[in-house]
Amino acid sequence: MSNNDDENKLSSLLAALDLMNEPSPPPTAPRTPSPTPLNAAIVQRHTFPAPRNRIYTSNAVAPPPLYRFESPARSGYTTEWSIAGAATQGVPNAHVHAVMGGGRRKKSRTKKAVYAVFVGRNTGVFLTWHEAEQLVKGVSGCIFRGYTTRHEAEAAYTYAVERSWVHNCYATVVAAIPTLPQPVQVADGVNPLNGTEEFDGKWYVVYCGITPGVYRSHLECQLNTVGVRGMLHESVEGISVALSKYEAARARGDTKAAPPPAYHTDVFV
Repeated sequence: MSNNDDENKLSSLLAALDLMNEPSPPPTAPRTPSPTPLNAAIVQRHTFPAPRNRIYTSNAVAPPPLYRFESPARSGYTTEWSIAGAATQGVPNAHVHAVMGGGRRKKSRTKKAVYAVFVGRNTGVFLTWHEAEQLVKGVSGCIFRGYTTRHEAEAAYTYAVERSWVHNCYATVVAAIPTLPQPVQVADGVNPLNGTEEFDGKWYVVYCGITPGVYRSHLECQLNTVGVRGMLHESVEGISVALSKYEAARARGDTKAAPPPAYHTDVFV
């Protein structure tokens, strides 16, 4: 065996020993995915389709009903059925009914087909907006409403006429006598005027107008006061507040029935 062979074997042996004694590399930490950027998360969330039928609930609590009761011994308003019932049940000539409460009526999105002009250059019921527009456009103090049916429009118009709430904008104010007796008016039910109006929770107190009283809709308040000399009214939250204010004003002598503008011309088409 030559010296070269011995040297080669020795070199191989030393190299193997060096590898055995070489320290092992440190352990590597497990690889974790990088966090998703915030903007990417938002984009991803919005890629999911929204449900087609969503049900929204409201936590609003309807106000308690208000009862109007009358009997030979006592009368008034209360939110307690026990009081209203005790004052009327089994009592001759006594009665009680629930005044419409403070629930809000949403504005109707139904297309209007018939128009009632209560105050304008002329007044009446019209089947097209073009006809009604000629009587109210550019007229200060005009009052009109759109209705879905001719029956609704004519009923509202007739109801207003019977209370002397319809007149020409250029009428002369005279001491006209309303066509119906005018007791203190309390809007305690649906009528052709307020039945189609949006109810916003406010009640309207007319201190000086054609028919002083408490009303459920702004339209009734307008018809009572527009064009009336010395008119006075306000809106309040809740019928109990409205009644309290009106009764206090009446006790002080601060309510007054004013003569209406007397002239109007009925037009039914």
